[in-house]
Amino acid sequence: MNRNGHERTAFFVGPEVEHTPAYSKKTLFVVGKQDLNRIVELAREHKVAHIFMGANHSYESTADAYWDQTITALLDRGFWVSLDYEAHLHEKVLVALNKGIWQSRLFVPLLSVRVPKIQTSSPNLTVKIDDVDFKATNPGVWCMHFHEVTDSNRFTDWIEYGTDVVVEEDEKPTPMPPYAPQPQVSTEMRGMRKPIDLKTLKPIDPDFVAVKNDESLGLDVEAKSMLKDDPEEVISTVIVATPAEAAEAYADGTTTDSLGKDSGKKGAKKK
Repeated sequence: MNRNGHERTAFFVGPEVEHTPAYSKKTLFVVGKQDLNRIVELAREHKVAHIFMGANHSYESTADAYWDQTITALLDRGFWVSLDYEAHLHEKVLVALNKGIWQSRLFVPLLSVRVPKIQTSSPNLTVKIDDVDFKATNPGVWCMHFHEVTDSNRFTDWIEYGTDVVVEEDEKPTPMPPYAPQPQVSTEMRGMRKPIDLKTLKPIDPDFVAVKNDESLGLDVEAKSMLKDDPEEVISTVIVATPAEAAEAYADGTTTDSLGKDSGKKGAKKK
């Protein structure tokens, strides 16, 4: 990935600015395949809650064993973990990572769909999530209109990526062998031992301190990339008294019994 200042970078730290479930968490970004012990050491040194694997488009689909072992070990230690990979590799990644990873509430698979010049495309552009064949593995297909895809609550401006701080500027990402045995990892993760307390979402590891990101870490809370508040839902109450008014109300979508005992009485005639 051609990114200024990251030519010889293996690790960098900053807030997660992309709108994933890990949005705004202080994050250690890992470029390529790095040593597990070094990842954990830096994560604890910088007190991050989230580790982003495959940063700067560095995911390698030929390193199945590395991603499986490393992500398992990080989840087992209570870290949130994202893995960024191209969408067309999803079926391969689905097989490469063990079931425990996919069932973890702390794992964020980030499917990258690269669409150049999207804003100069047709306003009717539609993104379809399809299946490998008709009635193959999904219940159907999903389509998102251009305006849904480019919604402001899903957008991250390129300027937001400037909040990252390089950890080891002079260290070039050094590829590891296709298969490199890692330090002993608890195999209980594969049996779905929960690495966190599901009630508090706090890590079980007593040596780990999770620190959630805040403004002081560089996230611009006033940026156009920030999450927007959901518009307040306006609930209108229709009070009717006659069968004709009730019929009109039901036709307009009323779901309560307008002529029930709690309905308005203003239409009643006095004797």
